[in-house]
Amino acid sequence: MFLTKHHVLRCAVAALTSTVVALGLAVAPAGAAELGAKPDVERVRHFQSTPFQRLAWSTVRGAESYQVFVKGARYDHRLPREWKLLKTVDRNRTTVFVGAGRTRQFGVRAVGAPDGMRHAVTAISSFGTISRPARVAALDRVRRWRTVRDQSLYRNVALETSRHRAKLLLRYAKDTSTVRLVAATGPAYGVVDVYIGRDRIRRVDLGSYPANAHRRIRIRVRPADSGTIRVVTRGSDPVRISAVAHTRRSTTATETPPAPFAHPPARSFTFRGSGWGHGVGLSQYGAMAMAEAGRSVSDILGHYYRGTELGRADDSRLVGVNVRYHAARITARPRALTGEAAMEICAIRRHGCVERAVLRDTTSESEPSGRVQLTRGNRAVRARVVDASGEVSTLRGNRIRIRWSGTRHLAGDPAVVRLGNNREYRHGELVIHKHDTRLLNAVVRMRLQSEYLRGVAEMPSSWDLEALRAQAIIARTYALRTGAGFKPDCDCNLRDSVVHQAYVGWGKESEGNDGHYGKRWVSAVNSTDGQVLTYDGELAGTFYYSSSGGHTLNSEDVWSATVPYLRAVDDPWSLTSENPNRSWTTVRWQSAMASLFDLEDIHKISISGRYDGGAIRSVKATASTGESRTITGKADYLRSLFGLKSAWVRSIRESY
Repeated sequence: MFLTKHHVLRCAVAALTSTVVALGLAVAPAGAAELGAKPDVERVRHFQSTPFQRLAWSTVRGAESYQVFVKGARYDHRLPREWKLLKTVDRNRTTVFVGAGRTRQFGVRAVGAPDGMRHAVTAISSFGTISRPARVAALDRVRRWRTVRDQSLYRNVALETSRHRAKLLLRYAKDTSTVRLVAATGPAYGVVDVYIGRDRIRRVDLGSYPANAHRRIRIRVRPADSGTIRVVTRGSDPVRISAVAHTRRSTTATETPPAPFAHPPARSFTFRGSGWGHGVGLSQYGAMAMAEAGRSVSDILGHYYRGTELGRADDSRLVGVNVRYHAARITARPRALTGEAAMEICAIRRHGCVERAVLRDTTSESEPSGRVQLTRGNRAVRARVVDASGEVSTLRGNRIRIRWSGTRHLAGDPAVVRLGNNREYRHGELVIHKHDTRLLNAVVRMRLQSEYLRGVAEMPSSWDLEALRAQAIIARTYALRTGAGFKPDCDCNLRDSVVHQAYVGWGKESEGNDGHYGKRWVSAVNSTDGQVLTYDGELAGTFYYSSSGGHTLNSEDVWSATVPYLRAVDDPWSLTSENPNRSWTTVRWQSAMASLFDLEDIHKISISGRYDGGAIRSVKATASTGESRTITGKADYLRSLFGLKSAWVRSIRESY
């Protein structure tokens, strides 16, 4: 409360001070003497297409400085009577700025040397008005209509052309009783036709009116079915229309007239942002850039996980990793890496392996020999085994266990088991469990350090070794912390997807020619054996993602819990040129956004709130009727809701 009052008081004092200063300089001090004739000025063109205008004037004898004054208003508003001091210059020229959709009038006066408290000054010379109406990108589309004056007048729209049959459309103007044009008139200007639907209601000769930069022309309208107002040029003489107004008729005297449609709906919305992921914890592209800059593993982890320490933990435990989730059918076959390989299929019941079959494969054969198809029976898991000769046998059990040679479970030449999705697994054993009455879960049971971590595919193996070591430590910590409990929906400790960590098995370990890149990753895993990240002696929640938008996020801004070591920190490392997602765009169409905000249509979407770290917190949509809705939520929820790579959205732009 104190901060709020202090801020308001400070703003009030600043405003009062600036007003006093402006008035004090704009009016000659008491007892000021006349310096002489006012400066001669070069008149400016009324309509300008560029924002900057150079002003020049004659020098005044005895002048030590010149004061430049301004009057400003919206494009078609009356200018105020009082001048305001803009700046003081020493030379007889300066450059000023005029914003789009604005009219400004500039003046200048000379100021002589001070004589005590007195200054000799001249009268103010005016340069005339300069106007910059906002233009439309295409003449038959209306952009950025704004509602003022009881929701009836639309501004900052300009039709400025010398083309025959150029059009300016005002849609959603049904039940219009009056149309008003705000236009530049005078002998040099052309003719326009005003239509309601297909009916021309009036031809307006802008050249027949006295010269005026923003004349208001009123046109009465008979009842019409169509609500589209069209203004069409009839020749090549210049036409400048800065605004269109329409008044709607009420159905009864007591009924509140409906709010007019201030804006047409946009065709699509382009979200521009950067980064990819939820934004909590380590940014992988950031870790890569830090490693390339010579930062150590402890530097990298200490930056993204504040207050944590490196510790040690037993990582030899067994974990079950779900590699097929709720599948109706699973296919597996052996593939020999050298020599001859074997794959053993066992039907497991209460007393162990009650039925067994063996498939063999050799590296000399072009295709794997045999396969096993696993499906659900009424009460059991059924394995249909087809060997190299085509002979078929069927095994049934509460679950099916598959082992292959070259592992600690089965001696022989090294092999992998290949599932129907072309994933291959080199270590552990595969167990197929029942789920529900029709589905199966396939789980690879293996040791965490020496088998599971070798197949975790969360970072390219070609990256700097320090980044790979940091990734290995947080992957180990994450697996120990998250995989501590059994998850009945998958009969596993960990899932092989981004739900937990991406695990691809042999594909990661054998990556590159002769496994060159895979060996780099395995080296990072082995060199950090047993190392974990801790906070207050407990395993830390080592969340990570691809890259940020230049700043990470607080855990409570993305999910719910406040975690002391998952704080928002600067992350310029994520914005290096190596990151393909340092900048991205995503287009969302009108129908999807209107449905999302539960509006009839949407004219504009804007970001109305952000979290620390720059992620979007609330997004506001405004319909063509002026009705608006705001969606507020956690950053990850909004990222998912809008289908974006991240919640670091820089801007949202409409396309009409």
